[in-house]
Amino acid sequence: MVQHIHIHMEPLSLRVQDAAAAMGVKDPDYVRNLLDQGYLRARKAPGTKTVLISVQSIHDYLGDRR
Repeated sequence: MVQHIHIHMEPLSLRVQDAAAAMGVKDPDYVRNLLDQGYLRARKAPGTKTVLISVQSIHDYLGDRR
């Protein structure tokens, strides 16, 4: 008997626009406001201006259960 295992992998971080889409928000400024207020965690990609938002912090903010 052959067993198939499916593993769902999600990224560790998302760009602001992608985070907004993942949260069901149309305006990326809403996500930026959440960052400014400390509700989401983010870091800058090395050598760029790109802000990368922690996917775990999105789950925490939305109250997702895993």
